[in-house]
Amino acid sequence: MVSLGVVAPYASARKPVSQRHPRLHALAHAFVNAALPGAGLIPEDEDDLPEDGKKYELKLAHGPTGEILDVVYRIGDTYIPEALDELNLFLRDSHNQEVNAYDPRTFDVLHTVLAKLGKSDGVIDVLSGYRSQETNDMLRASGTTNAAEHSQHIVAKAVDLRVPGVPAPRVRDAAKSLEAGGVGYYPTSQFVHIDVGPVREWTYTPHRVHRRSRRARHTSASHT
Repeated sequence: MVSLGVVAPYASARKPVSQRHPRLHALAHAFVNAALPGAGLIPEDEDDLPEDGKKYELKLAHGPTGEILDVVYRIGDTYIPEALDELNLFLRDSHNQEVNAYDPRTFDVLHTVLAKLGKSDGVIDVLSGYRSQETNDMLRASGTTNAAEHSQHIVAKAVDLRVPGVPAPRVRDAAKSLEAGGVGYYPTSQFVHIDVGPVREWTYTPHRVHRRSRRARHTSASHT
C-alpha cells in the first residue's frame, strides 16, 4: 500500500574520480546479467493468481509528497491487478490527481534496470509519472520544461526518475542496454526518462539536443 516516509536524497553523480586499473574500472561499470522478462498476463479473476513463481517487486518514492510504495506487482508471468492499481495511483498526474492505467511493461523495464544495476532492493525516486493532456499542454505553454507534444507520459508509458546512489549516466546506460523503448538523459537536472514507446535515445540540455534512433528517425515530439 502507499505509505508516508522519508526518502534518502539522491547522491550526486559529480564526484572526484580516482585513478584505477583499467580492468578494475571496467568491472566497476559492468552490469549484472539480468534479462527483461517475457510478456505477462493480467488475470480476470483473483483466484487465477499463482502461488508460486518469481516475485517482481518495485519500491518507488516521490520526494515532494513523501509517498513510498513497496509492492510485488508480478509473480511469474502473471501481473497482480491490485498491485497494478496501486502503481497507477502512485504514478498519477501530480497536478490534477488524474489516474491512468500504465502499460505494465513499464514496470518490467524499471525492475530490470534496477537488477542490472545490482540494486534489486533499491528505491526509484520518481520525478514524473503519468501526465494528462491538460497538464502536458500547460507545461508546454509554460516553456519551462521539455514536455513533448506527443509525450509517452500522456499514454502512461513513461517515468522520469533517479536511482539514489547511482549516477544518472549509469542508469541511462542500463536502460539503453535493454532496447525496450525510449531513454532520455537530462544532465542539467541529472535524471533519466524511461518509456516503453519506440526505441530511441536522446540527451537534452537547454538549447542543445542530441538525438539518435536505433530503428528509425523520430521527431522530438515523441520523446518526453
